[in-house]
Amino acid sequence: MPIERIEVYLNDASEPVQVLKDPPFKVKIDTRSLPDGEHSLRIVTYHKGGGREVQEKHFKVKNLPGVMLQGLEDGKEVSGDLEMTVRIGDPNIKPPRERFPGLAAAAVTVLLLLGIWGFFALTAVPDTIVEEVSKNAAAGGAGHGEGTAGAGEGATGGAVSAELIKKGEGVYQANCAGCHQANGAGLPGAFPPLANNPHLSDAKYVTEVVVKGLQGKTIEVGGQTYTGAMPGFSQLSDEEVAAVATYVMNSWGNNFGPATVEDAKAHR
Repeated sequence: MPIERIEVYLNDASEPVQVLKDPPFKVKIDTRSLPDGEHSLRIVTYHKGGGREVQEKHFKVKNLPGVMLQGLEDGKEVSGDLEMTVRIGDPNIKPPRERFPGLAAAAVTVLLLLGIWGFFALTAVPDTIVEEVSKNAAAGGAGHGEGTAGAGEGATGGAVSAELIKKGEGVYQANCAGCHQANGAGLPGAFPPLANNPHLSDAKYVTEVVVKGLQGKTIEVGGQTYTGAMPGFSQLSDEEVAAVATYVMNSWGNNFGPATVEDAKAHR
């Protein structure tokens, strides 16, 4: 029977987030705008000439590493000093069924930000990039100017599209700047810098880290040891992975040429 329209509802919303009228009927939801946890989609199909069909799908969003507060049970009576541990993305523990049960929205935000800070304070992500990619970097290979490389300007790996750089900057600001800072300088002792980094020359490795993340790496960089895990950003499209890798490899004094969509696809 011919289809008149398809309405897509997210969770208990009374208004559809999408109305599809022409094939192919593709539904697109950006899960990064949703909180981690249980969600549902309700698909209502209206057929020409009458008739309606409803289908509901349940799914779970998990974009952020698991957060667990140890040392304080819910409802526990306490006195004196309290010492607790916030564990982030630890593979040896399972997160509780409900993250942050019973806390107000403001408290949830504070705890999550604290957790993310602690996670990256222990993670080896950017430093593993530095350590591993340095095997392939040429001695003294990178330039150390300021700002972002223009199209092909000083790049060692080929011409860099200004459009790709601009797109990569948007992806970086949305996903990376909170820890590595907008200027790529990082935070001493917590988030290693990406600026003026001569080791980010291997596009294949950089895109692999973005897509797959890193697990179980312990490295020493600048006299500091980093141990931890990084979840991959596989939810990014191949174009977004290539763009953010290119932006990092050609900003803040780095001039290493572009990463490509093919580099990103190779790690799916």
